[in-house]
Amino acid sequence: MRWDVDGRPPSRYTRLYEKGMWLGRDKQAFDGARHTLDQARERQRSGDCAPTRLTRLRLDVTTSSRGGATVWTARPRGRAPLARVLYVHGGGYVHPLTSDYWRLVRALTAAPAEVVVPAYPLAPEATVDDVLPWLLELVTDLSAEPPVLPLVLMGDSAGGALVLGLAARLRDGAGHPVAGVVALSPWLDATLSQPEVADLEASDPMLAESGLRAAGRWWAGDRDPTDRLVSPVDADLRGLPPLDVYVGRNDILRPAVSTFAARADAADADLHVHEVTAMFHVWMTRLIPEGRRTRRELTALIRTRAAAWSGGARVPNRPTREGRQVMTRLLSMVARAVQVVRRRSRPVVEPGPAPTRGGRPLR
Repeated sequence: MRWDVDGRPPSRYTRLYEKGMWLGRDKQAFDGARHTLDQARERQRSGDCAPTRLTRLRLDVTTSSRGGATVWTARPRGRAPLARVLYVHGGGYVHPLTSDYWRLVRALTAAPAEVVVPAYPLAPEATVDDVLPWLLELVTDLSAEPPVLPLVLMGDSAGGALVLGLAARLRDGAGHPVAGVVALSPWLDATLSQPEVADLEASDPMLAESGLRAAGRWWAGDRDPTDRLVSPVDADLRGLPPLDVYVGRNDILRPAVSTFAARADAADADLHVHEVTAMFHVWMTRLIPEGRRTRRELTALIRTRAAAWSGGARVPNRPTREGRQVMTRLLSMVARAVQVVRRRSRPVVEPGPAPTRGGRPLR
């Protein structure tokens, strides 16, 4: 088990950004069970945010429907992906996809990677027993799709807990091998039972205890909220692929990471915790310098996991046939443009007077 701490202070811009979050009362979305449910209903009526215009401009995005739910797949243009990332979004199991997630997706495809983003069913109508089997089926379908690529499971907040449960099910069921699991600000304990949570709530600009606990109960359904599939803080970590956890210190979900790390150490699990002390919940999706820096780290991490899955050999980043054709056309256009510029810039030589001898022109 490895725990690295980035103790750099927040940038000036991020300080202003966080003040804006407090002024905007972001954490009121989880203030009390009734208000949390009302907010969830309102956001669910608006639906998931589809890939943004910038995302569609930069990436090759396809849409499919699996089991009545939408799944988006984003691929880099002109480059063959070296990994497939299944990204499971957060939102307390009750909030749909927001536009911030597509900023992270764009960064991850630079690995280059294919990123699959499912808009899974949400609580309170759906529970973990509805969604986890659906995700398992999705992984099975993805493993049958060419090309064969190393699979990285990644999710934030509630999605971070989901990918841990998914990895455990794949391990127990001898399913598709997973190259790595990445949990971003994961919600590891649905009950928020750690005593430090109450103290941290005053510094967390996004999350509130009461609403989160209610959302955890809705998600658990017939299960106890402490069940390992709902609260993987006590999960059996033996035999899991390499785990990476990113967490900020100003996050009420941070205390459970310490408990999780202790269990990982006892189980001799391959866990690497990346703590950024100045950051808040799921900062890596935000338009701030620290978010951009972490997105670059995540892109590099995907390359590392893909290389390890391939036996340590460097995974070639070959352009696809489509990419080679595009490059050939671009080079041809550049060559023609250079020829036009040269012709236009060539100096024009005016004919001078004919040579003469004795006043008579030479013949």
